Amino acid sequence: MTGPRFEVHVCTTCADPDIERRRLKQGGGRDLLEAIRSEIETRSFAADCTLLDFECLGSCQRRGRVSIASEGRWGVVFGGLDDRTDPRPLCDYIGAWLARPFGEIVKAERPPSLKNKIIGRVPPPDHHRNCLNTAIDQRPNQAISAVSLSLPKSGKSE
Repeated sequence: MTGPRFEVHVCTTCADPDIERRRLKQGGGRDLLEAIRSEIETRSFAADCTLLDFECLGSCQRRGRVSIASEGRWGVVFGGLDDRTDPRPLCDYIGAWLARPFGEIVKAERPPSLKNKIIGRVPPPDHHRNCLNTAIDQRPNQAISAVSLSLPKSGKSE
């Protein structure tokens, strides 16, 4: 049985976060992409994954950037990932992320080596509506309040 389809995006143009490896022209985005590919291939969710390389994912001060995304789940952006040490914990994170209804993983349940490497999270579209229609024990640990903006109908500024 397959799970939800998801994507892993890897920035392939950034150099390695380690200065010595950069000097030796080792590591970097391409090596990170291949290391992640090798690890994903060993996982039960491999058939559901689309691994994509991108020339830039932004936030260039945190080299080794990767993001994960799937319909109805929180997207996550990682930075500072190392091709030698982080593919396994990243795939552990992905496995836990896929096991949650909305991909919400509280800090205490994140792999220790990734706790300081999460740059940001992006809620899925209509997340507040999804939560309201979900059993309380299945909801993510997020406070959600809906805000409605009223804009002038005339389009004129006041």
